[in-house]
Amino acid sequence: MVSVGIAGLGQMGGAALRILLEQLPDAQFLAMDRSPDALHRAEAMDPARVRGRIVDVTKEAVDLSGVDLVLNLSGPFFAGSDGLAQAALRAGTTYIDIGDDLEATETVLALDADAQLAGVALISGAGWSPGVSNWCAARLLDEFPDSDGVQVVWATHERDPGGLAPLRHMLHMAVTPCPVWQDGQWVQSPGFVPETAGTYSFPDPLGVIDAFDTAHPEPRTLSRFFPQLRNASCKGSLRPDWANAAFSTLGRIGFGHNDVLVDIAGHDVEPAEFLWKLMWARHQAASAPKAGNALTALLIQVLDGDRVQGALALVDDAPMSRGTGLGAAVAALAALREAPPAGAWGPEVLPWQFALTEFERIGRSLGGFGPGIQTLTEVRR
Repeated sequence: MVSVGIAGLGQMGGAALRILLEQLPDAQFLAMDRSPDALHRAEAMDPARVRGRIVDVTKEAVDLSGVDLVLNLSGPFFAGSDGLAQAALRAGTTYIDIGDDLEATETVLALDADAQLAGVALISGAGWSPGVSNWCAARLLDEFPDSDGVQVVWATHERDPGGLAPLRHMLHMAVTPCPVWQDGQWVQSPGFVPETAGTYSFPDPLGVIDAFDTAHPEPRTLSRFFPQLRNASCKGSLRPDWANAAFSTLGRIGFGHNDVLVDIAGHDVEPAEFLWKLMWARHQAASAPKAGNALTALLIQVLDGDRVQGALALVDDAPMSRGTGLGAAVAALAALREAPPAGAWGPEVLPWQFALTEFERIGRSLGGFGPGIQTLTEVRR
C-alpha cells in the first residue's frame, strides 16, 4: 500500500490532498502542519485514510519512515530550509516541493550528490509556475529541438489575500534580484520593476499585458536540464495592472524584508504579517465578497534567438492555489507511476507527456482550465 506525506495543509496543500485522495483510492496519507485546524480539515476529508501530525517542518526534525513520497507545500520557501528534504534522504523517500523562490531551489539542488548516493529523488518546484510551466517548456523543446531559449510568463488575479506564506513570497519576489540566463551566462536583473517589462499576448480574457522579470526557478532548472539553452527567463504580472506597482513599492519600503520586527502592542510582528492581517481584515469586512474575478494564466514560448518558434498557454478562472495544488498532485502521481532518477532536479525531470495529460484530465474534472493547454499560432515576445 502506498503511503504519501503532505506537509502544509493550507489552500494549496488542501487542494493537492483532495485530488490525491480521489486519484489514489488505496493510498494512506500523513498530513503535517503546525495548525491543528488545518489538520482537522485534512483528516475530515477521509478519516479512514488521513492521519494528522502537528509539526512545523521548517523548524523540526520529521520522521518519514514508511512514507513512499512526501509533498512539501509549507511555504514561504525563500527561507531555504532543507529540513524535509534531508528527512526524505534519511528515510529513502521521494521528495517533491512547490518551491517558487530561487533560494529554495538552490538549497535542494545542493543536495544532488547526497541524493544520488542515497538513491533518492528530490524534486523542487513542481506546482503551477514553476511546475506546469516547466512541463510545457519540455514539450515545446521536444517539438522545436533547435530552440535555444525559453520564456515563461505567468499572470494572476486573486479574489482574496490568501495565506500569509503566499503574501510573503510575493513581497519577497518584489525585492529579490532576478537571475536571467542570457547568452549562456547569468545576468542579474533588479526584478519586478518597470524597466524589466515585456509585452505579451495571452488568450482571452486576459489579452495583452505587461510582465516583469521575476525571481522564479524556471531559468535555473531548465538551463541545467536542457544544456542547449542559451537563454531562459521568467516574467510575472499581477492583475489588475496597478497591483504590480503596488507590490513592488510595498516590497521596497520594507514589507518584503523579514530582518526587522516591529513592536505592536508588546508583540514583535514582521511587516508582512501586519500587511496580511490588514488585507485579510478588509477582505472580511467587505459588504459582499467579490466572486468570479480570479484568474491564473501561463504563457510559455521557445525561441531561436529573438524569434518565437512555438508557444503554449493555459488559463484558469480560479486562484493560483488550484493550479498549484493540481500541479503538485500530478507530480506525485508521475513520481509514483515511474520512479524518477536519483538526484536533485526541477520538475522537468518528470515525463511531460504523462504530467500534462493528467493535468488536463484532472483539471477538466475540477471544472477549470478552460479549453486546456492551447497552442498559439500568432505569438509575440
